[in-house]
Amino acid sequence: MNAEPMIQAALPRASRYDRAWAEANSLGENVLYFAESLCNVLPLSPGMRVIDLGCGHAISSIFLAREFGVTVWAVDRAIDPTANLARIEAMGCADSVFPLRADVRALPLPHGYFDAAVSLDSFLYFGTDERFLPFFARHLKPGGYIGVVDACLSREIESAAELPVEARAVWEQDWWGVHTIDWWRRLWQRTGLVNVLCAEVLPESDLIKQSYDDQYREDPAEAGFIALMEAEKGQLVSSYRLVGQRTDRPIFLEDADTDYAY
Repeated sequence: MNAEPMIQAALPRASRYDRAWAEANSLGENVLYFAESLCNVLPLSPGMRVIDLGCGHAISSIFLAREFGVTVWAVDRAIDPTANLARIEAMGCADSVFPLRADVRALPLPHGYFDAAVSLDSFLYFGTDERFLPFFARHLKPGGYIGVVDACLSREIESAAELPVEARAVWEQDWWGVHTIDWWRRLWQRTGLVNVLCAEVLPESDLIKQSYDDQYREDPAEAGFIALMEAEKGQLVSSYRLVGQRTDRPIFLEDADTDYAY
């Protein structure tokens, strides 16, 4: 079954962009699919200030600016911001997308500044830290939103021994940081800093996964990853979307510069 016609029907905005360009500039599945699905439950409106955490090649930032009229700070610690700027300028977004090389755990940006934050296929690399949300929430306005799309598991995996042999090396490399949706919901809710508005499997998850699997199934370098994606009849791994809204609860943190509430 070809997943692309169904993806085009489900995600028409993302499907208007050149697929080869989107896939070449995504660090995994087509990140524009993730962006559109998230924005179906994340309320963005023209003029909002948005920060794209772990933006990769900034095409998600370009998409948000073009499709929703928002201004985006495209932040990644590993990707050359000059290269991102070239992509941004080529898509006519130089006045609305600003690339920045920075660690999202040490942002050189004002507190209470952003209306929304997104993280697409990157949150598991920093968001599992219990102190990350309290740190980052300082940068959101009260009532601001944070939305995430990333990989999730249908159950918690305690060791590679629980997985098929061919999938164990991939799990041991970095998938030990992937969790269930309930795990993420509890992590956010217990801070009291956001009200969780949405925590669910991405409606298009199976289609996006099938599209990726079909593309890389014959690539030996992807064999372990494909085995993990297909484990437990394809039900173990999905993508999820998680949206929270900043409360007015003060944030108490001690860091190198401050020890007061935000």
